[in-house]
Order: sequence, then C-alpha cells, then structure tokens
Amino acid sequence: MDWLEKIVKAPLYLLGNVVYLISHMVPKDRNLWVFGAWFGEKYADNSKYLFEYVNEKHPEIRAVWLTRNKNTLEQVRRQGYEAHLAYSLKGHLLSMKAGVAVVSTSELRDINGFALSSNTQLVQLWHGTALKKIMFDDEIGFGKPSLLRKLILIIFPVFKKHFDFTDTLLIATSDAVKEKISCSFRVEGKNVKITGYPRTDSFFKPKQNILLSELLTSLRSRQFKIGIYMPTHRREGKSDITSLLPKDLERFDTLLGHHNVFLLIKLHFYDLKALRGLDCNFKNILFLRDTDIEQDIYAILPYSDFLITDYSSVYLDYLLMDKPIIFAPFDMEDYIKNDRKFYYNYEDVTPGPKAKNWDDVLRCIKEAVKDPGKYGQERQRIRDVFHKYVDGNSSERVFDAISRKIV
Repeated sequence: MDWLEKIVKAPLYLLGNVVYLISHMVPKDRNLWVFGAWFGEKYADNSKYLFEYVNEKHPEIRAVWLTRNKNTLEQVRRQGYEAHLAYSLKGHLLSMKAGVAVVSTSELRDINGFALSSNTQLVQLWHGTALKKIMFDDEIGFGKPSLLRKLILIIFPVFKKHFDFTDTLLIATSDAVKEKISCSFRVEGKNVKITGYPRTDSFFKPKQNILLSELLTSLRSRQFKIGIYMPTHRREGKSDITSLLPKDLERFDTLLGHHNVFLLIKLHFYDLKALRGLDCNFKNILFLRDTDIEQDIYAILPYSDFLITDYSSVYLDYLLMDKPIIFAPFDMEDYIKNDRKFYYNYEDVTPGPKAKNWDDVLRCIKEAVKDPGKYGQERQRIRDVFHKYVDGNSSERVFDAISRKIV
C-alpha cells in the first residue's frame, strides 16, 4: 500500500490501533482459523484450496473465509462454507478470537489485519514461486527501509505484521525456493516449511463441474487444442498490458482457427480493468473474466494443453503437469529495469521456446501441438529444482505444518 495513502487514512489507522490493542486481550481459539486472499477481494489461490481442504477433512476446525467483496461472500456461502465480511462486527470478533490466520498476499488486507493480535498464528502461503524478486529483495517495488516507514511503524504498530515475519509460518515448494523465501521475508529457515502449494492439488484432482465445462467439452469434441496465455502484471497494473497482445487480434484469431487451436487469455488480477476497453468477441480467443472462472484460474489449468507466459511464476506450477510451455518475454529488458529483477538467469530456468513476437508464438504453438514431448527433459530438470513433491497432497502437508506450529 502506498505510504501517502496511509497518511491520508491516518484517523482510520489510529482506530485500527485501538482494535489491534484490544485484540491482545481476547482469548484465542486454536480451532478457529480465518482465511483470505488477494486483498480481501477474491476467493482464490493457496488460501482457497487449504480452506476447502480443512472444511472437508478436518471438521474439528472452524474454518471461516473473510472478504471485503459481497459477491465473493455470496459465492463462498453458496458452496456451503462459512464466510463473513472482514470488517463487519462478526468479522472483527472472529479475527480477534482466531488462533490461526491464513493469507496468500497481504497479512493486513487479505483478512482483517487490524483485529489480529500478535498472539494469532499468521500463515503466509504466498502466491507464486520466487522467480522474480519479492518482498525485501525487491528494491524496485517494495523498496528499502526509510525513515518515514520507521516513523509510521512507531505511530501505527498495527502495521508491524506487514514488515516483521519473525513468527509467521511460510511455505515453499523445494529447498531452492525455501532459500529465496527465507531471504526475501527475512526469516530463519525453520519458519519456512517445504510443503508444495495447495493450489496445485487441483492438477491431480481436477474439478469436474466448472463454469466452462460445456465450452471445453465442445472444443475437445471438435479436436481443438486449448492453450492459455497468462502474462504477469507490469507495475501492479499501472502499465498498459494490452500492448503485449497481438496487434491484430482478428487476424490472430483466424490463424488459430486454421490450426484448430482455442486460446484462453487470463490477465493478472491487477490488469483485469484493461478488459473493459477490449473488443473480446472472437471465435477462437476468449478473454477470461473472474465471473467466467469463479475467480480461480487453477481449476481451468488442468484442461489446457499448453501455456504461454512471460515472467509469471505460474509456469513453475504448470511444470507439475508436464505440458508444453511457450515463453513470450517480449519486453524483458524494460521489465527488469522498471518492474522486477530475477533471482535466476531467465534462460536457465525456462524450459521451452522463447518467442520474439506473436507470429513466432504461433509457430511455437504449432510445434507444441505437433510434438508436446519436446523440451520434456528440460521441463523435468527444472521441475525437480522447484518442486520436492509431485502429487496432490500439498494441502495436507500445510495443515500438518500449521498443526505442529500451534501445539
């Protein structure tokens, strides 16, 4: 969150300080766990999959989803789970009593950060394997500590949990990832458990009744191959993501049809507003909105035949399915300079062809459809670096890690 915004909202945060202090006096129930994701807006990501696992496998735990979004609230409730608005009276009370709080993005904004005391066990599942520099390692975005930040933390101690992860439980997918997570969050290795990501459990146990089932079934019956393009955001949605799309979408749509390929395009959470100005009426291209996928792209990924991306860490998850990946790093130099630097040499950890433009992407698509096993050995080699486990049991391992932590 921008520091200027914090200053403008100072009166609200002063009240938040009071709530934060009161929460320390409320006894905690270790069997009450609150969950949230993506700044309280979405029902998705690692938090969602762990939440559903706990509800289905551990009835002794009262698992509650907290959100700011009324549509999300209704969606979770329709599925039969308990959910509340994060800043309602109920949301405040549950947050104060919770023994465990699970997030995937922001400790403060995924749930009700004001009402969580330091006595609640925070669990940060994060939302992507560390390919790009994150948190304290990301000097471009997160920034170096400043006198202003130190002053604000003195005035508003409630923000401490956003910068001090000493007692937070974090997860990783392998030893290599654990090393990066420990460094980027400035925590000891013992705080990071290698479990795998709960969201990848969906690759091994695909959901059957998804909103796009009818479309995907129809495409399969017509012998179409299904690809998905997922570019990462630029500067948290402050850049024009549409500049990365094919210049002539109608022409590209026609060419895809000639090769019996259907392309799903899923923009990042930060870039969804860009869809408002796009003409999205195509025969072989579908721009996915959250309403098309019930806010969760991971339920769709198992039904795709190949992935196209640039610097999104989604490809590292996708490796678990051993399907073709096409890389489209059209603006790498600018991205590294103005957005994020990488932990690794990009060429060394991207097992697939690197396209220079969309004509090149089309060539790579034809190659992937014809020979999906190409780059298979490279994919397995990189998979083994970034994943200790290749199964659908990550949620179980995360649950066990939390349970051991709160004993």
